[in-house]
Amino acid sequence: MAGLALPWLTPWWLGFDVFSQFTVQFAIVAVACAVGLLMPRHGLKAAVGLTLAGLAGIGLYARAHMSAGFEAPPATGVLRVMSFNIWQGNNGVQRVVDEVRRQRPDMLGVVEFWRNRDRLREGLARGLAHHADCTDLPLCGLALFSRWPVQRVKARSLWAGPPYLYAKVHAPGGAVHVFVVHTLRFPWLGSQLKQVKAMRRIIRRVKGPVIVMGDFNSTPFSVMHRAFLQDTALRRLTHLPTWPSWAAGLPQIAIDHVFASPHWLLARGPFIGASAGSDHYPVIVELRRANAR
Repeated sequence: MAGLALPWLTPWWLGFDVFSQFTVQFAIVAVACAVGLLMPRHGLKAAVGLTLAGLAGIGLYARAHMSAGFEAPPATGVLRVMSFNIWQGNNGVQRVVDEVRRQRPDMLGVVEFWRNRDRLREGLARGLAHHADCTDLPLCGLALFSRWPVQRVKARSLWAGPPYLYAKVHAPGGAVHVFVVHTLRFPWLGSQLKQVKAMRRIIRRVKGPVIVMGDFNSTPFSVMHRAFLQDTALRRLTHLPTWPSWAAGLPQIAIDHVFASPHWLLARGPFIGASAGSDHYPVIVELRRANAR
């Protein structure tokens, strides 16, 4: 109950926001213990068993939405977007390339694009010919791969906001403003909050269809999410747990997300893909323009 209550004290101390990341887990433990209190003889066993079952259920829920891959590109008028933190320690270049090819995205945002960049770039570009990255900037391991031409590329790192990569993608139906983002995480909560607010100010100035994707290191229950979305008109289209992949294949928290402006409707998804050697699962959504016939 304390774990569920402490996030309400975040306005007084930002450190309490870390508890919000585990809201679902605390709720499971609270219910399990409440049931255990009703069983005097076997209460502890019941509480532990229900807790483990609940935690497993979180991961199984995510896996129930795992995409086995798509046999064909999206339908006409549909845009398939994939965001993947491939993990800086991942040596499985071919596994990552194979997973992206299985999912057939139209746009792919890559986070922690550090190791084996040339091999990854070459492998991913075979299906997504247009790309941009910001690896020439310090601490900006981000990349965008697209089926369609990428122009007006801009990237920033070491500023008030998070490392981000921006590109104007000339997709069918009109240009799309795409951002790939990677924010800080606990314990640097104060800096993370400053980052999302600075990123929000950048996005609010953009006119036209917008898609934002990446690793936000925050769940939908976090104050970071509320601060990022405030006055932007963006909608979060994802909620599936994506981290950690090493927890017996049962991810627990949703920190990888795709956001979209009102110009887009969710056509299908969200889904997760295979981890391909990463500690994250990729997240995938299909979008349709809101004004499409």
